[in-house]
Amino acid sequence: MKERNYNIDALKAMAMFAVIFIHCVPRDLLYATYSPYHIWQAVPVFLLLAGFNTANSYRKRNFETLAEFYSPSFIYGKVERLIYPFAAVWLGQVVLYFIFKGGLNPRELPVSFITGGFGPGSYFVPIIIQATLLLPLIYMIMRKNLNVMAFVLLIVSLMLEFVCLWLDVSRDLYRIIVVRYIFALTLGVWLSFNYHRISYKWLILLAGLSVIYITGVNYYDLELIMEPVWLSQHAPAFFYTLLFTIVCLKAYSINGTNPFSRLMILAGRASYHVFLTQMVYFWFIPDLFAGLPLYMYVIISAVLSFGFGILFFELENKVRHSLKNT
Repeated sequence: MKERNYNIDALKAMAMFAVIFIHCVPRDLLYATYSPYHIWQAVPVFLLLAGFNTANSYRKRNFETLAEFYSPSFIYGKVERLIYPFAAVWLGQVVLYFIFKGGLNPRELPVSFITGGFGPGSYFVPIIIQATLLLPLIYMIMRKNLNVMAFVLLIVSLMLEFVCLWLDVSRDLYRIIVVRYIFALTLGVWLSFNYHRISYKWLILLAGLSVIYITGVNYYDLELIMEPVWLSQHAPAFFYTLLFTIVCLKAYSINGTNPFSRLMILAGRASYHVFLTQMVYFWFIPDLFAGLPLYMYVIISAVLSFGFGILFFELENKVRHSLKNT
């Protein structure tokens, strides 16, 4: 693979647009346009890419033990990139809450921070932080035997889903724990090792089974051992997510030679900051534009979220650069 695969950045930008689109469009219209097979793949794609990118990074480091992965300096370097921009956004949300929404109970402050702040999709912040902490363990397990360990982690993922149901884990808690995405992370690590030697015959068969599952839980009220509210955001759906991701990464090569592709690459690199920005936007001011025709509402929401998200990303990078040089 070339040193930087710009298709990854472009796919992250498209997934981020899908998140914004989901938050604009009525649920009935999402179902009518078969969104479970494309738009609603956004978060699983993000988690799968997290596993893929992280495994690629780990392979370059040649770490051999969990002690190396979980050294305080290494973990801090991974997590602080997520926590600092979120902390800035959360602090801004708290200030807005006190100014415009009548304030918060002091006891709610730590809870709101741990649960990802305010706004739609806020669960993603604790999920991606947990994923970052869990990925070294998944990576070390997968190195032993890719296909066998992937199957083992699929079983582990399903067992954890069953335990959550058996313990009657509250929806508020289940929303912010990484359990349902463990297998997406696993498949991302698997893809890192198999990027150039994929058996499409088996993958298409497994993705077909995922399509049956996605169809059943979204359109025919199928219920298995997974928490029902999240529908196809569970392990059985992620073989389809894997195939979907591979097609997006390999069908067309983006090289960043024209303004649009460069913008897509920048938006993908800034996708976490764009996510944080859209979270604030849909929490605080969506009603300002929600009465407009749907296409205008989507365009305005996307322009504001991407525009301010990219500015946020660039500002943080400048601050980091300045602090590094002081």
